[in-house]
Amino acid sequence: MLISLSAEEAIKALGIILLSVVASRIFIYFITNHASRLAQRTNTDFDDALIDASKTPLYYLIILIGTDYALHQITTLPSLTTGLESAIFVFEILLLAIFINRILGVTVEWYSKNIAVKTETKFDDEFLPLFKRTSAIFIYGAATVIVLDYFSYDITAIVAGLGIAGIAVALAAQDTLSNMISGFVIMADRPFRVKDIIELPSGEYGEVSEIGLRSTKILTLDALMIVIPNAKIGDSQIVNYSYPDRRMRLKIPVGVAYDSDIDFVTEILISIAKRQPHVLESPVPRVTLESFGDSSINLLLYVWIDSHKDKVQVINKINRDIDKMFKKEGVEIPFPIRTIYSRNGKSKDGGE
Repeated sequence: MLISLSAEEAIKALGIILLSVVASRIFIYFITNHASRLAQRTNTDFDDALIDASKTPLYYLIILIGTDYALHQITTLPSLTTGLESAIFVFEILLLAIFINRILGVTVEWYSKNIAVKTETKFDDEFLPLFKRTSAIFIYGAATVIVLDYFSYDITAIVAGLGIAGIAVALAAQDTLSNMISGFVIMADRPFRVKDIIELPSGEYGEVSEIGLRSTKILTLDALMIVIPNAKIGDSQIVNYSYPDRRMRLKIPVGVAYDSDIDFVTEILISIAKRQPHVLESPVPRVTLESFGDSSINLLLYVWIDSHKDKVQVINKINRDIDKMFKKEGVEIPFPIRTIYSRNGKSKDGGE
């Protein structure tokens, strides 16, 4: 009676296993002939890649689940079924880890090829491979812990050891982690973008060339590349000349003699500004009387330009034109004069 019962259970278990194999083949047929066709109609290849990555792990996972259920139907051979169930559980966890890792890998690869290449920064290009490797370690590590816990191994010591190792790595790589976290903050907050013109607290001025995982690169007007750790630039006060408007207002100081006609000088300065090709028509150039100096009336000429790269060129051209026009119109640019009084009561004027 025991033998016939064992045979009956074995036949039943074998039937369940065969049904699971058939179910897995039906699943693959459906995925290949229906889901793949639907995916081909979409504008993206992301769904095609997901289907290709998930077919094999899910095929074997269905068979293993069916086999595991079949073994539970056999009650007369507990030593054999227990060992097989344990082995199947290990393979199920392994296949599940492979499946999750493949899905994550396909997602990262698709993002790298379709989204990351279109962004202005290389931050995601550097971060995604690191994220992919780190995620794989975490997924397979979690699978290992689950398997060890299933076999009643004490994982407390392992988890504690991993925690201590993590703290040691974090302390050793404190600067690197700080730069990476600051890089995330820069990407999220976006105080500046690639091609923005920024000024650092130290006075360096240039165009943001690249925002990386650990550092930001700035190309100065002298064609020098400045590499700054993200942690340092994240804690600094940055002046962004390109955000929210790429236009820039220039203030050009001009000093004229006290006997000059200010209205006439203003007309000259406005006409010079309007002739410059890089000066915008709106907002219009304007002149203000800034202060009364020791030997001159100090004016400020305000002009707007459309690019920070033209700053030096515009200032140089305007100053040269001012010098020519003032000489032509007889407008005096004074130099400092100091009156010296001597002990005998006479005075003598002279330039510094």
